[in-house]
Amino acid sequence: MSSTTINIKGSRKVVRATFYAPDSVFKIPDGLDLEDKSVVKFWGVKYNTLYIYYVDGREEDIEPYFDASESTDYKYTKETEIVDADDCGIEYTDDEEEEEKEEEEEEEE
Repeated sequence: MSSTTINIKGSRKVVRATFYAPDSVFKIPDGLDLEDKSVVKFWGVKYNTLYIYYVDGREEDIEPYFDASESTDYKYTKETEIVDADDCGIEYTDDEEEEEKEEEEEEEE
């Protein structure tokens, strides 16, 4: 049975964080299912940043892709949920990872 919250090609997911203002939207890393407890120990949004704590001890901080609260300093969200990227008007390019990798290689040169 396939998970309904895994972020993969053809079924892109994002985290929508509702503050007491318009929503902020965070892209989920490719291939990651935030609800998979064998990989992700905990995740949440605080100070308008998505924090992911992995079982192996790694931590990842993700800034909003769409930040509706740029002028506001909210600490906690009213609600967070994993939703389809299309529902938020967010498009993933299938080769975003490749683009990031190429940029890193160019910076190293």
